[in-house]
Amino acid sequence: MATAFIGRRAMSRGAFFDRRVFLISYDPLPDADGRILEATLLAAGPVGAGINLEYYFSTVDNEGFGCGSKVMHNLAGLFGVMQGAASDLRTGLPLQMIEIHEPMRLLVVVEQTLEILSAVYQRQPPLQELIGNGWLLVVAKHPQTGTMHLFEPATGWQPWTDEDGAAEAAMIPEVERSADWFAGHAEALPPALLRRPLVHA
Repeated sequence: MATAFIGRRAMSRGAFFDRRVFLISYDPLPDADGRILEATLLAAGPVGAGINLEYYFSTVDNEGFGCGSKVMHNLAGLFGVMQGAASDLRTGLPLQMIEIHEPMRLLVVVEQTLEILSAVYQRQPPLQELIGNGWLLVVAKHPQTGTMHLFEPATGWQPWTDEDGAAEAAMIPEVERSADWFAGHAEALPPALLRRPLVHA
């Protein structure tokens, strides 16, 4: 996974992310004290980081942190595998699961004000450990203005400034349906915009 969106569906409607984004429903407007967000981050943060980092380390060094090819695996104790009949216990992911994975840290985009998100961060040591040590990257997206800030562990919240952002956004391909973009491809695809996003009544 590359990203997790914690916010209203409008934040990602009309975009195709090729199965690489966790979409976590959250309405920031009625959550004035951030308690709903806090519970959401405490549940989704460690789980998302765990999944993401399992793929990250198994991709970066499959021999050390992964478990090699599935062809020679034997289950050991229901918590790992062995390579053949005798080897060290291998607890990471096999090569067959990481073929198209790009190693990256999970970017969590949260639709909430800096003040509320900062208060949640200050109250929760588990989040401080993940975010403060750079295992999770966090962006706050203001619910009304849409301005974004990236959390830097050494300096705190910094405005999200991407000088090439406008040019890159203009280059994002547009298609009628998501199937028009992914049909015939097995590799990871860049995002695309859908001209006719699915709308439910």
